[in-house]
Amino acid sequence: MKTKIDFVTNSSSTAFIICNTSKYKKTLKDFVEENPQLIEDFNESYNHNYTQDALIKSAELNNIDFGPETSMYCIFGDENGTLIGEVFDYILRDGGDSENFTWRFCEYLR
Repeated sequence: MKTKIDFVTNSSSTAFIICNTSKYKKTLKDFVEENPQLIEDFNESYNHNYTQDALIKSAELNNIDFGPETSMYCIFGDENGTLIGEVFDYILRDGGDSENFTWRFCEYLR
């Protein structure tokens, strides 16, 4: 019998479709600013104390541009080592909508 002895992680990534429903170019920062409930829900669900300001800074560093009325395939993961990756990997899974965005789960990438 062969035994595999490799390092195993619980890292994950999750793909989402995020749609900019507005007629204007938007960014990941705009998405975060428009949805402060996401960090609040994450903190409550996972017992963290991350701030909206920290999430905005992470969004600026890992920015995505959303063209007007377009959908983007976006991947977020805790293995990225970024706050936006950790939070969005989990908290966007139920989908949702806001004034200028809609989002939905697409697939797990393990």
